[in-house]
Amino acid sequence: AVVSTQSGHYGRGEEEDVEMGDDAMLVLTKIGMETSLRYAIQLITCASLVCRKRKGTEVGVDDIKRVYSLFLDETRSSQYLKEYHQEFMFNEIKDESKPMELSS
Repeated sequence: AVVSTQSGHYGRGEEEDVEMGDDAMLVLTKIGMETSLRYAIQLITCASLVCRKRKGTEVGVDDIKRVYSLFLDETRSSQYLKEYHQEFMFNEIKDESKPMELSS
């Protein structure tokens, strides 16, 4: 598998010994261009594991989609935190100027 970027091609799939379909490679290339090459490379390994789990021989688009939905890139992670920041524990503290009382 070769990840295409604006500056060229990167043959990471060959180094990782991963068989990948052409459609999966196109999806992965698009992900890499929209996020980062590092994130796309990490998805190769994860998608390979998903493929093995289903007893497949070649990483497909569904494998890429599965790992893309499980592992967020930096932008989607930041967006998630912005959307759900009220749900996190640190927002339960009302007045940060007062020391927290611990019950004994």
